[in-house]
Amino acid sequence: MKKVVLFIITLLIITGCNKNIEKIHLSDKYYNEGNYINIKNLDGLEKDSYVIYTYNNYCSFKIPCEKVFKEYMEKYKIDFYSMPFEYFKKTSLYRKVKFGPSVVIVKEGKVIAYLDADKNEDLEKYQDSKKFEEWINKYIEESIWFFFLGINNLIKNYYCI
Repeated sequence: MKKVVLFIITLLIITGCNKNIEKIHLSDKYYNEGNYINIKNLDGLEKDSYVIYTYNNYCSFKIPCEKVFKEYMEKYKIDFYSMPFEYFKKTSLYRKVKFGPSVVIVKEGKVIAYLDADKNEDLEKYQDSKKFEEWINKYIEESIWFFFLGINNLIKNYYCI
């Protein structure tokens, strides 16, 4: 009897603690060049899935975090919205995200995940492009266009086009 109880507890721990993260597909219009799109409000984005970078002008990180994010954006050809935190405070997303700078992943108006500038565990993601890439790729599906772009770059490099 003890073995059965122990087995059930072990099974619950193993399966119950393994939280699966559902990846989202950004709206196709965001798979472009990897640029920041400056905005001052979220009008018309209620049904979109996108990433928004909100920032303060007085950020004191050793490496400017917008450069870390830009490296990811250019690699995956994903455009991020960019909004000063003073405007971000006026949006519905501010109910969940209270500190900037932050990168917020949004699906149809709801925050899926975000970097919290007030949490020590997130600080490395602001400064290390590999850590940021690992974090954001947990939540965002790669576009099929990224796959084709990779093949296109391989062909260009192979044939020296």
